[in-house]
Amino acid sequence: MNTTLRILNVEDSENDSFLIIHEIEKGGYVVECERIDTAETMKAALEEKKWDIILSDYRMPHFNGIEALTIVNNSGIDIPFIVISGTIGEEIAVEMMKVGAHDYLMKNNLQRLLPAIERELRESKSRAEQRILEQKQKQAEQDRLVNLHFFESMDKSSGHSGR
Repeated sequence: MNTTLRILNVEDSENDSFLIIHEIEKGGYVVECERIDTAETMKAALEEKKWDIILSDYRMPHFNGIEALTIVNNSGIDIPFIVISGTIGEEIAVEMMKVGAHDYLMKNNLQRLLPAIERELRESKSRAEQRILEQKQKQAEQDRLVNLHFFESMDKSSGHSGR
């Protein structure tokens, strides 16, 4: 496959990050990854680079998944956000999904990671294509209105009522 995947990994454990990246590389991806564990470094990473996906732990000493997701939501960037945690309960997982996480996995169940990433990348691409289509439709409608106003003004200036 040799597709490059740019991952922003919100994770305090270097070992856990290594295991996650290794699982993705086993799936044939070339991984470019930056591991961060504070709000400040996350904001900087989002501004500096374009990421394909964010993989976030839920509980870290100085940061958590909700804060990370809030930063992403406030940035306006549409990027897949998957929570990978060893300590997340069902209630927290549901809450994360309600505030915008695209999926959650337990660290002891990483065989679901690659299918979840691939699904979220497809859905992200679909959302981007939908936004482009909506922008084109909006532009076409604006162009139509401009043309309509132009021709109406031409009719008025030439003395035709158009009826």
